[in-house]
Amino acid sequence: MKNSKGYKLFNFFMKLLSWCVMSILIVIGTFLVIYITINKIAQSQGKSAPLGLYTIISPSMTPDIDVYDVVVVIYKDPSEIEVGDIISYYSNNSYFGKTPITHRVVEKFNTNNGVSFRTRGDANPVVDNEIVTHDRVIGTVRFVIPALGRIQFFLASKGGWFFAILVPAAGIIIYDIIKLAKLLSVKNKMKYAEELTESEKNPKRKKYDDFEDKNNKLTRSEKYKNKVYKDVRRTSRKK
Repeated sequence: MKNSKGYKLFNFFMKLLSWCVMSILIVIGTFLVIYITINKIAQSQGKSAPLGLYTIISPSMTPDIDVYDVVVVIYKDPSEIEVGDIISYYSNNSYFGKTPITHRVVEKFNTNNGVSFRTRGDANPVVDNEIVTHDRVIGTVRFVIPALGRIQFFLASKGGWFFAILVPAAGIIIYDIIKLAKLLSVKNKMKYAEELTESEKNPKRKKYDDFEDKNNKLTRSEKYKNKVYKDVRRTSRKK
């Protein structure tokens, strides 16, 4: 009874885990499809990508945004960006390359080339040296997903993908083995029940089965004595 309850509990847990993993994968997959689709459409029309996800790798925006947080950046017309907004932009400093910078706007002004900005990291003591022109602005930060970047860096490591694939696969294999063992146990019980029913219907069969069971329990010496006894009886009858 305890084993049955334990199996049912384990079975329920595995089903719940499978549904949770499947739901998470569906949500992530749906989001990625939408993310890629809308950005591709915007690029084909010569527009800026309306949505971006960026992992923070610098503590310059702490405590509001920590290292390994992921920021959700949505495009906003540069003319509508105000002082105090947090923006992501591409620096003209070759040191940063194509890595976006996420800092807070501390000054907004117009130039001959349009609106421009000065930014500063919340944790930095001074304003950034460079002027951010409107054409290098990606958008404003709308959401922050704490520590999601840790998963990204983990999966990007050598053992990350192996772990992410191995653990679910091992869980599925163990679950299938337990199901198979349970199925074989049920099958053996059904076979035993059928043999028991047949023995009850046929008394001669039951008597023979009882004799076989008894004979199987005899030792080798006892079986040998029975054989000699039977041979002696046959010889006596012939005489």
